Amino acid sequence: MRFQQLQDWLEWQESCHPREVELGLERVGSVASAMAISLNHCQVITVAGTNGKGSCVATLNALLLSAGYRVGCYTSPHFLHYNERVMLNGLPVDDATLMHSFQRIDDARAATPLTYFEFGTLAALDIFQRSHLDVAVLEVGLGGRLDAVNIIDADIAIATSIAIDHQDWLGLDREQIGREKAGIFRAGKPAISAGFNPPASLRTVAQECGADFYQAGEDFQFENGCWSGTNISGQSIECVNLPEPQLPKESVAAAIQAIHLLPLATANIDFACVNTVQLPGRFQQIKINGKPLILDVAHNPAAANYLAERLQAQRCEGRTFALISVMQDKDLDGIVAALTAEIDAWFVADQPNNDRAMPSNQMTTVLSQHNINKFEVGKDIQQAYQRVLSLMEEGDRLLVFGSFFTVAEVLMLQGDAAKFTNEGNS
Repeated sequence: MRFQQLQDWLEWQESCHPREVELGLERVGSVASAMAISLNHCQVITVAGTNGKGSCVATLNALLLSAGYRVGCYTSPHFLHYNERVMLNGLPVDDATLMHSFQRIDDARAATPLTYFEFGTLAALDIFQRSHLDVAVLEVGLGGRLDAVNIIDADIAIATSIAIDHQDWLGLDREQIGREKAGIFRAGKPAISAGFNPPASLRTVAQECGADFYQAGEDFQFENGCWSGTNISGQSIECVNLPEPQLPKESVAAAIQAIHLLPLATANIDFACVNTVQLPGRFQQIKINGKPLILDVAHNPAAANYLAERLQAQRCEGRTFALISVMQDKDLDGIVAALTAEIDAWFVADQPNNDRAMPSNQMTTVLSQHNINKFEVGKDIQQAYQRVLSLMEEGDRLLVFGSFFTVAEVLMLQGDAAKFTNEGNS
C-alpha cells in the first residue's frame, strides 16, 4: 500500500492534480470503468442543488434506516473527520476501508490525474459497490452535469433550491446554474425539484432528456403536518400527522417524495422521525460554558436569508454576536444585507492557512458599506472566537457562520464535538 495512514493519503491526493477543481467526467469515468464500478445492484438517489442538499440526504438516510434498509451516503465536505463523507448504515467508514479503496483507485488510474474530490467520489462508489446496499444516496459536490458523482446514473434525481453561487463554474444566473444542476436527470427516471421558485431550466432539461418531473407545490407538498404527493404507481398518497421538521421543510418534502418513488416497501418507514433528523452546521444550537452558540454554514445570500428567518423566529433576550469568515468567491455583500438587521456586533476572522479565505480587510470593507461600525477583527478564528466569548453576557448568543471551514474550526477548537450540550441541530 502506498501509505499506511489516512492523513498521508489525503495530503498526497491534494498534490495529484494541478487544480483543486477540474470538472468533467472523462478522467474519473475512465478510472471507474477500469475498476468496473457499478451501483446497478442498488437504487441510487443523486442530490444536487445550491442549498439544502445535506438536509435532503440526511432525511433520506434517516427514513430508509428507520425501516431497516441498508443505506450508503456520500456527502462533502466534512467537518471534523474525512470519514464523515462516506457513511454506511448511519456510521462513517473506518480508515482501513478508505485506504484499501484509495489503493484500488491508485492501481487502476495508472497515469490519470485525479483531484482530491474525484479520489473521494471513486472511493465512496467503490465502497458502496462492495457493501450490499439497498439504496446509495450521492450528494453532488459542484454543479451536477460535470460533477464526478454524475458518472453514476441516478434512479431518482433531486434538485434542491437553486441560487447564485459558484458562478465561475456554473454560470451567471439561476437559469444557467439550474441547467448545470439538472445534468443529473435521466430519461424515464424521476426528477424532483424541491424549490418553490425553481428556474425554468429544471423543467426544460427534464423535458429534453425525457425525465419524469415532479415539482414542489404542484406534484407534492408538506403543509400543516400533512405531506401529499405521488407513489411509484402514480397514485396520490398522503402522510398525515407529521411533526414539524427541524431541517428545511422543502428538502424534507423532496426526500419523502423520493422515498415513495423507490421500488421499496414504505409500510415500515417511520415518517414521524423527520423532526429528529439533525445535521451539523445547519442552525446547530449548542452551549459552551452555558453560552448559547448557533453554528451555520450559510455562505450565499439565499442561505443567509433563510438563516435570518430562523433568527427572527427565535429571538434572544440579549444581543446577537456574529463571528464570520467567508471564502473569496462568495457574495459577501448579499450575505451581509440579509443579516444586518439580526446582528448587533460583528467579529471578522482571517484564515491565514486557507488560501481560499477572504482577507479580513475585504470583509470589513463590505461591512462598512452597509454602515456597520461595530466590528472587531481577529488574526484567526481562534482569536476572534475567544474574544467574542469573553464579551458575551447572560442572555446573549453567538452566531458562527460563513463557510464549512469556519464552523469546522470552531468545532475543532472544542475538541470532541460530542461534549456539546445539543439543543436541536438543524
